[in-house]
Amino acid sequence: MVIINLTGMILKMRYCILEQVGSGGEGNLYLARDMELGNYWAVKEIPIEKKREARLLRLLEHPSIPRMVDYVENGEHCYLVMEYIRGKSLGQLRKEGHTFSAEELLSYGDTVLSVLEYLHGQKPPIYYGDLKPDNLMLSDSGKLYLVDFGSAMFGFGENQRICMGTEGFAAPEQYEGKVNGVSDLYAFGKTMQMLMGKHWLGVLWKVPGLGLFLYKCIQPQEKRRFQSAARARKMLTSIGKRGGHVRKNIAVAIGTAGILLTAGVLLASSERPVSFECALAEVTEGYYQMLEKEPDPSELDLEEVGMSQEKDGSGILIKKCEQVEKGLQKLQKEYTKDEEQRKLLLLLAANAEVMKEWERSAVYYEQLLLYAPGYANGYGKYGLFLLRRGQVRSARRLLALYKSSGADGKGCESIEMWEKQMEDLEG
Repeated sequence: MVIINLTGMILKMRYCILEQVGSGGEGNLYLARDMELGNYWAVKEIPIEKKREARLLRLLEHPSIPRMVDYVENGEHCYLVMEYIRGKSLGQLRKEGHTFSAEELLSYGDTVLSVLEYLHGQKPPIYYGDLKPDNLMLSDSGKLYLVDFGSAMFGFGENQRICMGTEGFAAPEQYEGKVNGVSDLYAFGKTMQMLMGKHWLGVLWKVPGLGLFLYKCIQPQEKRRFQSAARARKMLTSIGKRGGHVRKNIAVAIGTAGILLTAGVLLASSERPVSFECALAEVTEGYYQMLEKEPDPSELDLEEVGMSQEKDGSGILIKKCEQVEKGLQKLQKEYTKDEEQRKLLLLLAANAEVMKEWERSAVYYEQLLLYAPGYANGYGKYGLFLLRRGQVRSARRLLALYKSSGADGKGCESIEMWEKQMEDLEG
């Protein structure tokens, strides 16, 4: 392969190539100076037979898509003269060790979804096809752009075609030669996951609901994902607002360190001196023995608990609840089987509800569904909790998410109770 140095080359008697600043699967990217205006442009070189990117870009006008200002053909190549974005890609920043905050991720996510909503809304729709951190450019001024439309294509029906994409981000159907709007949403979910990196636990604690949102984005089955970028963006906006509301309780999330450690860390194997049942019984000795078999918090006599608190001015009950919470958190680090983790999270949620720490209880429920997204009983318990709190709209949204999650709730008592109560309320 012959590599040609284009430095010094002048296109259209106007654009002087200064240096190569990048390369991709379909061509190289150069920095050029406009000899008429004196400003700088990005020039992308692509094979002439792949000039569809030019046809796409000249039709697009979105603040987060680089503007195409000129087009040049020269022999076997064509050159796209575009707005020059001075900055780094999110992929590059991540490789350099940058940690993206929850606020940054929510902001970037909203921007990307707004671009996808715009592209999918074209007639015919345009599918981007290769969403990943390397194709998201953050300018020096902090503005995010979606770049490199080499894999984008118009949506003409469901005919099979050769679809570009990157392994690890491309949706399953793309490997079969198909691409559509929900394919881009799958890649969006994978991109967000990648950007969270090793700090994903802290982000999901800080933004309750984000884990379930991403879970719905990356479903292997197309019908189980969000069916439009607009719908996904609306839910992400709602999650962001809710995250701001509960941000004051971040100390709670931090205090529950280790809740999901088993999702990414395997503790050194060793013989356990005490069985899980015995360890749990020791932690929940006394009042919390009634929680040992995962009862619904509605089964607790909360009125009696409240009366006990009133009689007990020293707050002994609350202190005991706090001790039990610490004990359960400790067990999470020691007992890592799925059924053990699920049980501990349910107990932590019930314990927080007894203390009337409603938001803390909700955090535990959402962490449960993040850890075990197919756990029907977790959905049912959380749904009943929301109804007890009078949060009917939230319970309705959760029920819709459950029904689209593919979780098997057949014969699950909490699911049946939840659905019946919802039917009674809707009826």
